[in-house]
Amino acid sequence: MRDTRKDSDYFETLLVDFEEALNETQAALDNGNFTSPSERVDVCQRLYQLAIMRAVSHYSYGAHLGDVRRYVLEILPYRKQLTEYCDKLPAPHQFYRNAFEKLGGQGDAVGSENINRYIYTLWWLSLLQACEADQAHLDEVLAIIGEQGKDALLDNIAIALGDVNRPISPTLYYPDVYQALHDAFSAKPEQQTVLLNQFIEQWYAQLEDADWHENHECDCEFEYTDYYIGYWCFEHALVANLTGIEKTTLAPHSMLASDLIKQAQ
Repeated sequence: MRDTRKDSDYFETLLVDFEEALNETQAALDNGNFTSPSERVDVCQRLYQLAIMRAVSHYSYGAHLGDVRRYVLEILPYRKQLTEYCDKLPAPHQFYRNAFEKLGGQGDAVGSENINRYIYTLWWLSLLQACEADQAHLDEVLAIIGEQGKDALLDNIAIALGDVNRPISPTLYYPDVYQALHDAFSAKPEQQTVLLNQFIEQWYAQLEDADWHENHECDCEFEYTDYYIGYWCFEHALVANLTGIEKTTLAPHSMLASDLIKQAQ
């Protein structure tokens, strides 16, 4: 167990619930149970996000990264499916896809603040990097995420992951939360650790709009986003790995995804 807020029985039940939700919802989609194009897009978004939540839950439960990797690699087909169903929206309704595919500057999507899509994207990239996904897989992920030249943090991350010709935005989608993490890419080595420690210290408190905020206190789950999957600052681990920060210099923190952070070579 990596998580300290819930016991093993909780995560064992949760992981079964996620498997059932993914399989049953996918079967319903394949069988044509959802009649409107926009409803099918909603369902595809739910499946994609559930796939990320499942991978995070396996990490929280304490799975070896080699086992977590399997679930991380299974996220991409769900994200491709979302794009496929967005492409099938009637021409007058194509704008509807923006709330699901654009990571900043959009309104809510099915009652969820837009920053959630941004956070889950960073988590996906962090898990892929830590689980040593093949470059070809990473290239597909970066291509389907898109957003080139739109957000400076995402652009720097994508370049470090192999999208070397990507333009870099001069601005951030969410500077109040992510400025320190972004600044770590251009800071001097001794300042990088300071910035990452500063970022993780304020990370959870500044994400009150996240669907999962305070989910550890939720006893009755009404939506799939109500489930507690663990509080891990995966984007912190991603930037630590990409900038080569020495793991031992990072301040201890309950939300530090320590097992994702590799020792600098």
